Amino acid sequence: MKIGIISGHMIDSFVSNGEKLKVNTPYGNILFWHTKRGSKDVFFLNRHGEEGNLPPHRVNYRGILYALKASKVDCVLSVATVGSLKPSIKPGDIVIPDDFIDFTKNRVYSFYDDKRVHVDLSEPFCSSLRDKINEVCREMNQHCHEKGVYLATEGPRLETPAEIRMFSGFADVVGMTLVPEVVLAREKEMCYASICLVCNMAAGLQSSLSADEIVEVVMEKKPLITDLLNNVIKGLVENRSCKCRSSLEKATL
Repeated sequence: MKIGIISGHMIDSFVSNGEKLKVNTPYGNILFWHTKRGSKDVFFLNRHGEEGNLPPHRVNYRGILYALKASKVDCVLSVATVGSLKPSIKPGDIVIPDDFIDFTKNRVYSFYDDKRVHVDLSEPFCSSLRDKINEVCREMNQHCHEKGVYLATEGPRLETPAEIRMFSGFADVVGMTLVPEVVLAREKEMCYASICLVCNMAAGLQSSLSADEIVEVVMEKKPLITDLLNNVIKGLVENRSCKCRSSLEKATL
């Protein structure tokens, strides 16, 4: 079984002992690290590039998902940092989104520019993967929000208080990277789910925002995220009940 991990930050245990590989794609070269977890192959990559300096609106989303599919990956676990839109969701919390709203503006959303392919996003995030992540959280006695709506913004600026007041009526967390990632994974018929780490309250819900607090929460929670990923990988099976791997069957006009 081959599993992909897409993260916004390096996770040492998937990099330090990994084999660095480069995959050539029509969208550019993609670098990732290959490691083993038992009999399973794990392919880890930083969506922001090897140096971690690509802003969200310049991430090579198509290249990343193309490279994972070309490596025979059929199951993708995403890790993303988010801001909270709700008082009940606190910094340091984990949210496993089950839906999204797209407020990005200038991204490439599809692999298909020459034919009409309309993938079904009635369940945008793989229900089988989400169930496994939530099950592992319970086994670890780790509180998480088992569902939530992720609102994607273009970035790289943070949102205004007025925007957050509007967004909070429709979503639970806000971030910049899961769209078009989740859509492209569906177009490549890969299961995809995300572990969202809340790093701050969104604009207007706390006095000010800074990059330092994001880094602080990420560093504090990195051991937890690592353990969670390892336990999810351990529990994944090839025979899953979702329809992600046949998503193109009825998508083409």
